[in-house]
Amino acid sequence: MVDGLSVNDEIIIYCAAGYGEEICLKFISLGYRIVGFCDNAKKNKGTLLLGLPVYDYKECRMRYPKAVYIVANSCYATALEIGMELEEDGYIKNVSYYLSIELDLRGVLPDDEVSGIQFLLNNRTLVLFGNQFLCSLFEEWAYKLIDNMDLYICQTEDEITYYKKACPDAIWIPLERETPFGDLNRKKWLAQLQEYNIHSFSRFFLQHMVYCEGVLSCDGNIEKGFAKENEFRIQKVVFLKTSSFSGSFLMDSILDSHPNILYLEYHVGSDIWHIIKYLRKISKKDLAEEITAWMKGYLVSDETKEEDASERIEKYRQILNRYLQTENTYSERDLFMIIYLTYYELLHGTVPRGELIIYMDIHSGMRMRNSMFIWFEKMGFEIILLELIRDPLKRLGSAIKYTLGIRQGIIGSNTILNLLYMLAIEAVDDVESQYPIIRIRFEDLKKYPKQILGKLCGMIGIPWSDSLLRTTFGGQESVYVSNGDQVTGFDLKPVYYSYDEYFDAFDKFRLDLIFREKNRAYGYLFVDRDKYPVELESLGKLFAFPFLFEKFIDFKGEADRKQFRRKMELLCTQLLFLEDEKEKYAGHFQFGDYLKVERRRIME
Repeated sequence: MVDGLSVNDEIIIYCAAGYGEEICLKFISLGYRIVGFCDNAKKNKGTLLLGLPVYDYKECRMRYPKAVYIVANSCYATALEIGMELEEDGYIKNVSYYLSIELDLRGVLPDDEVSGIQFLLNNRTLVLFGNQFLCSLFEEWAYKLIDNMDLYICQTEDEITYYKKACPDAIWIPLERETPFGDLNRKKWLAQLQEYNIHSFSRFFLQHMVYCEGVLSCDGNIEKGFAKENEFRIQKVVFLKTSSFSGSFLMDSILDSHPNILYLEYHVGSDIWHIIKYLRKISKKDLAEEITAWMKGYLVSDETKEEDASERIEKYRQILNRYLQTENTYSERDLFMIIYLTYYELLHGTVPRGELIIYMDIHSGMRMRNSMFIWFEKMGFEIILLELIRDPLKRLGSAIKYTLGIRQGIIGSNTILNLLYMLAIEAVDDVESQYPIIRIRFEDLKKYPKQILGKLCGMIGIPWSDSLLRTTFGGQESVYVSNGDQVTGFDLKPVYYSYDEYFDAFDKFRLDLIFREKNRAYGYLFVDRDKYPVELESLGKLFAFPFLFEKFIDFKGEADRKQFRRKMELLCTQLLFLEDEKEKYAGHFQFGDYLKVERRRIME
């Protein structure tokens, strides 16, 4: 429960986006009474989220003068700014308003929103639309979870008008799975709602695929199956923990060709879970065609010649058919391994043997990650998390460079603010804390690959291979491209690159202040707090001065620029405060051990 907050209080969730819905469900799960959402965006006026009304701030004050506000903006800087505005109206932090990000990192809020979903959707009418396979999964899950509800599936756009008229009080729930183009599809479903003037809906299930957990069961005996009849053993899944701009692409390309690693390459997504659930519903004679069709995105690219593509697909199908002839029926574990093993044999030209591990990169089921962990465990796999660490200033520079490359030379102000918050802290959620985490510094990986990767092999239980000293994708030499620059292999340019085009000396000095604790934890240079015998507020004022990277931000005018600098000052002052009180705010600074370089071995 939240200190100082009563279950009898009228609570308003301030911000009506997807994160706001998530926080709403968490508070309802704790037994609190949510009376609505507060959002000043015109597009949200008159809408219902999860069946709850959305008001602007003025109307909230009029309707609920004694309400407590939960500020649920996913941008910490914006949340702090909203908090300051509330204080101007007499609200008091952690008394009459709270910041959900801080509550989350303090471990106050539950990870599970299911009981909140049960409460809100009971006795309601739901209309599902979007991906039809997901609609059927949601239907199966919802009828197990909720006693009283009417649920309909809108199968085509042509049916929207019918269901809008037949179910005027329904909550519409668009569903889309995570694919390379998932974001575009999600926006498409929401745009269709607007086109048909449907104002009661939920975005929550586009970002949280909790309904898939209702069908997470793993059939079959994991001690049996076709794997027992082959000369390999697969017991571990190594999952790369999300750590943007820390070298994830590099780690993928290093592990790509190792003879004891099964890897499907970039953005497997939650599709691996969905295709296997789908395969369990079809006859054995259709398995090869369905798996091959699903794998085409990995087998061919836009650059592949038509005759080469046909040959590659046919070769994959032949290998697959050989695996599929070994059993009459297949468990989910069998199918999961068959997909990986077939691709391995296609790339390596040989049958895998010995102790094997499955490697999944940061794009593997991001929205279904926790559910997939449960699924792996049910299939009998051991889970190991791998995380790359990098100098925060270099990470920020890399992120800016990449973003400018894909957005025609501009970057959003909120992107900068979110990056600063993400890079200054480190959080390990309850699910991640259940598994071992192996942390590797990007710089050590680049400079001392044999020593670091040798240690990694020992920890995950595979032998050393010289393939680790080459970077490949699909067996071909890999090239990392960022805003026109190309980096291959263990090129040290990213380690020593200064990013002087984005940060001047004053910028670097200021940024080092907010990265102090992370730099201390991971062996980077830092200046201790006692070197600055200055009031925290005075240090915070330094962040109101311009930064060199501001020339790339797409400000709408001078007022927008001033607001950004105000947010910078608010955010960075708060980050300095968190650092000074790091024991109290330990949830923001969950650093851990990393693989150390042995200096004696370097000298030898």
